[in-house]
Amino acid sequence: MDGSDRYRVVGPDESHRSVEFWSVKRLPFEPDGWIKTARGELREAISKLPLQTGEILHAVYRSDVRSFADVENILFYNVGTGRFADLASKGLRFERSYLAPPSHSAVPENSSLHYHWYGPCLPGETYRHWARGETLASWSVPSVALRPAPSAGDVWLGMKEALSVTTSEISEPPDNFGLTVRVSPPAGARVNLGGLVKALLDGIIAGLHAHDGSKLDEVASRLATRLDAEPHDIRSALMDSTHAILGQRSLLHPFGKYVQWNPADDLLVAGELEVATEPTAEGSSGFSGELYRVQSADLESEGSA
Repeated sequence: MDGSDRYRVVGPDESHRSVEFWSVKRLPFEPDGWIKTARGELREAISKLPLQTGEILHAVYRSDVRSFADVENILFYNVGTGRFADLASKGLRFERSYLAPPSHSAVPENSSLHYHWYGPCLPGETYRHWARGETLASWSVPSVALRPAPSAGDVWLGMKEALSVTTSEISEPPDNFGLTVRVSPPAGARVNLGGLVKALLDGIIAGLHAHDGSKLDEVASRLATRLDAEPHDIRSALMDSTHAILGQRSLLHPFGKYVQWNPADDLLVAGELEVATEPTAEGSSGFSGELYRVQSADLESEGSA
């Protein structure tokens, strides 16, 4: 199988207002060889997507391979967030479907295990693959710097310090969930939601966990230094289970000179980011949102996205 049989990129064109990508390998963060070539073609196609006034970007990752995967990384971070600067300034929606990729005449039979779809949608549309259910958590974080891009730690601390986080009483964490996040940038600022998505989602999801205490002093000390906070306060926040509807886990561990976060974002299967229309105070920024149950709306049928 040569490179041309390992992937296909289709669209956009006059009759195809979307980009479709099939690959025998899931797109990694640092590709090489043929998958790097494939990423280059995918990037070029995405840059030509024609969004019209009022439309936002919708992205879908579809595969029946159920190994560990963070959908936001696959669709945006591993592609390169800079490619979404002009497409994700007003809104962004994404999904992870467990259906096998759709067939296409341009794709060799049985050659594709992983499929991306990028196209336009209107704000407020329903998800294609999931139905939104009960809201399990909501929050409003009035002050987190969004420019330059925040770290997951900044967002996590904002969640832990916010006074307006509310959560439902549930016996077990959800198997899958969805998120809606409304970003409030400084007045007049332009944002690339594709560049914010990883830190925002990691930090928000981490904020709804409690740490299991592993290497607590070490990670709290490192995090406190980075966040200019007191280690005691960070230790307490890490262990706080008040709003930990996603459960307790080894939430972070030492990595290099800092820490690496480990929230359950692989359970996130549907999400949307919006830019809030309400003006914020000059120079301020923040975010609000909800986490909710989802139910699969997929049927075992062919068809794009």
